[in-house]
Amino acid sequence: MTISANNSVTNQYGLYVPYDPFSPAELSAMAYHGILRPQFGPYYVDADLPDHATQRAKAVRMTAEHLITGDWTATLLTAAWIHAGGQAPEMLEAGTADCQKSRSRSGIHPAALRHIDYLQRSELADDDLLVIGGVVVTNIALTIEDLLRLGGTSRHQVRALELIQMIDLDTLMDRFQSNAHLPGMDAANHHLEGLLNIAA
Repeated sequence: MTISANNSVTNQYGLYVPYDPFSPAELSAMAYHGILRPQFGPYYVDADLPDHATQRAKAVRMTAEHLITGDWTATLLTAAWIHAGGQAPEMLEAGTADCQKSRSRSGIHPAALRHIDYLQRSELADDDLLVIGGVVVTNIALTIEDLLRLGGTSRHQVRALELIQMIDLDTLMDRFQSNAHLPGMDAANHHLEGLLNIAA
């Protein structure tokens, strides 16, 4: 029997949604057998669907619709996953324009939300933010900067290293020099130097 997420009347992103009609255990079993591929949050896609940034962003968007009100920007590990793929992070990381009231998150996804409106940050250039799959996402250079300046864990550094392979290093170094005045940039530059030595 062939199944398709696109047959679901409640799903606008081509994602398999828990209990529509399959339980989380059934979805997990189908992923185990290679029929589905896990996405962000509790969602899955057909395993033969090409893995690209737009599809990943749609999964993030669907998750965020349950957690965030108002404008928001995908940042840190969430932005890194949209850009580079791999295993989805366990937590939605985003900057939000509005202070978020507590919302029921059971069965959706943990979130680390910072009340900072990236769309209004005067120090950002127009190309520092991209729209992918309907989601505002920090571009690769800003994502690396945030991972090393704000992230603070080895996982953030590993993801930054992956993104470094996807960007012109001169552009990245210029960005870090221009933003040397920002809080946390001394540590970020130290981390970047270590990562560049690994990447060399």
